[in-house]
Amino acid sequence: MKKIIWRIVVLLALSVLSLNSYGDNNLTYDETDINLSSEIIEVLENNHFTKKKFTSVKENSLKKYFELLDPNKRFFLKKEVSQYLNSEKLQSPYDQKTSLDKAFEIFGLYQSRYKERHEFLELLLQDIENLDLKQDRRLLRNREIALRSDNLESLKTLWKDFLINEVIQLLLNGNNLNEVQQKLVQRHQNQLNYFSQTKAGDVLDIYFNSIALSYGPHTSYMSPKRTEDFDIDMKLSLEGIGALLENDGMYTSISSLVPGGPAEKSKKLRPNDKIVGVGQEKEETITNIIGWRIDDVVQLIRGPKNTKVKLEIIPATSLDESDTKIIEITRNIVKLEDQAAEKRILSINKENINFKVGIIELPAFYMDFDAYQNRRYDYRSSSKDVKKLIKSLKDEKIDGLILDLRNNPGGSLIEANALAQLFLGGGIKVQVKTSRGSIHGLGERRGYQSYDGPLVILVNRFSASAAEILAGAIQDYNRGLVLGTDTFGKGTVQRVELVSKGQIKFTESKFYRVSGRSTQNRGVSPDIYLPSSIEMEETGEEKLSGSLKYDTISGVKVKNFNRLTIPKGLLIYEHKTRIKESILFNHYENLKAWRKAQKIDDFVDLDLEKRRSNKEKTEQELLALENKTRERLGLNTFSSYKEFLEREPVDGEPSLDEEILIEAANVLSDFISKAYNPVVKLNKAS
Repeated sequence: MKKIIWRIVVLLALSVLSLNSYGDNNLTYDETDINLSSEIIEVLENNHFTKKKFTSVKENSLKKYFELLDPNKRFFLKKEVSQYLNSEKLQSPYDQKTSLDKAFEIFGLYQSRYKERHEFLELLLQDIENLDLKQDRRLLRNREIALRSDNLESLKTLWKDFLINEVIQLLLNGNNLNEVQQKLVQRHQNQLNYFSQTKAGDVLDIYFNSIALSYGPHTSYMSPKRTEDFDIDMKLSLEGIGALLENDGMYTSISSLVPGGPAEKSKKLRPNDKIVGVGQEKEETITNIIGWRIDDVVQLIRGPKNTKVKLEIIPATSLDESDTKIIEITRNIVKLEDQAAEKRILSINKENINFKVGIIELPAFYMDFDAYQNRRYDYRSSSKDVKKLIKSLKDEKIDGLILDLRNNPGGSLIEANALAQLFLGGGIKVQVKTSRGSIHGLGERRGYQSYDGPLVILVNRFSASAAEILAGAIQDYNRGLVLGTDTFGKGTVQRVELVSKGQIKFTESKFYRVSGRSTQNRGVSPDIYLPSSIEMEETGEEKLSGSLKYDTISGVKVKNFNRLTIPKGLLIYEHKTRIKESILFNHYENLKAWRKAQKIDDFVDLDLEKRRSNKEKTEQELLALENKTRERLGLNTFSSYKEFLEREPVDGEPSLDEEILIEAANVLSDFISKAYNPVVKLNKAS
């Protein structure tokens, strides 16, 4: 649970850095800030897993500073960045006074350029009727791979292109030109207003985080204000809608959903959805929040329990950023019991044999740490809850068990070990390598299995950290089958250390499977792949800049719990034969192929009529795909793309998630009837 909490804070803290504000030119620092900078470097040099000296990352640190200030490459020229990077090479690595001077100097340039851009766009918007919306130019979608502009004129062309794109998006979303003008004037004024609130502490936060991020994506600095707001930040996620947010300098996006939270339960939000507007239940207006600081966005989303918040979003599945929809979510408090494991039984009939398959859904590896640290015997934890559910399912005479770890972001390492013990008994469950190079195994010498029957672990791309430890251990011990997709690939452990002002979070160790393989950047690959609606290439540890590399260490000798009586390939053959007949599986595979074809082009046209034509074409194609599948399923079809886009989840409708679960139960029943032959059994606990 602590890992989840820290992740929340880090995401909030890092996201704030992406957009800063235009303030006065008297921003400065003092001697304590110089000392703090040196202190942060010392902590990272001595404690970070990589053991890197700051001399080796100093240039990268300055690059990170530019990236945090200007992620979309809209403010700094190529020669300006080069000049500062070249001067950095001539500077003593540990001269933090000079580095801070440079950081504030760069920010001053950023301030003036930001103001210049605002004035430039203001003039264009005043004459919006004469804005040419039939440009022969195209805008690169992925600004991370874009090159910086060579001169101010090309930079102004880029500013104009961004504005034209905004105008086209709003026009395609049903606004007239006058409405577009009003919205964009207000949008850019809001951005400037928020930009004007920058303080010296904001600049220092960015600079200190550029140092931290040069060591890796899971390393960050939190200022005293951020440290003081830790409990508040946690509540922002857990007392609002239960969504973790991040910011790219322009859009606020959903990073992940808190298990058991209002957003997750509503089924209206998903990771990578972009929030472009926020409104309250008794207000008709939606406040546009593009370009807002993330802490201000959070303040707008947060509110009293049982009140509703309106979110205007660009769905992650949308092919055009003009496709927005407004959803409504009731705010609530996410309680521990909302994240608790749950059980159910699924009946699978095969060859006139009925298999009772037990399912335990585990959304997170949770633990009541306060009660645990106070040595209260009755503390709540995921392993205790799962153990009770296992006993209940065994009493109901299940034939096999599925542990569903889909969308499980991890949590307590203690709980990962305790849960593995329920299925494996004693023995090492995971190996940990420290920054000093020492390696030790986690696990008990003796232990009892709570469940020794046929087992399937179900995972997807959002199964991470502790979930990967458990899935990997089950796979390496040959205790059961892992089904789904490749997992997230986070194989590192972080800790927090206080500094004179605030605190620094850094990677201190790396964990490895008992086989010696790391999950870092690769995750756990399933024994049998199942279709998924998640776009694998859009998320995962390898997408994070500076993430640690995959490697291996020596494995440890483990028991082999099961021996397949038939080749695993036959189980895969049976699986593939079934999914060929699945309407939903075929639909999502066709949909993924179609979406991939639409995304071949990394550029967006700046021609209104061409965009309108392409939009209508893609909407018709997508609507046809959806309606064809719905007809085959006996469901009502949509008369328009707008109706499809604004659809609400309907209880009882076939879903891919449920289809995946049913197929996992089918694979498990094949495993039981055709291939399951346990060769190791330990003493079972009651």
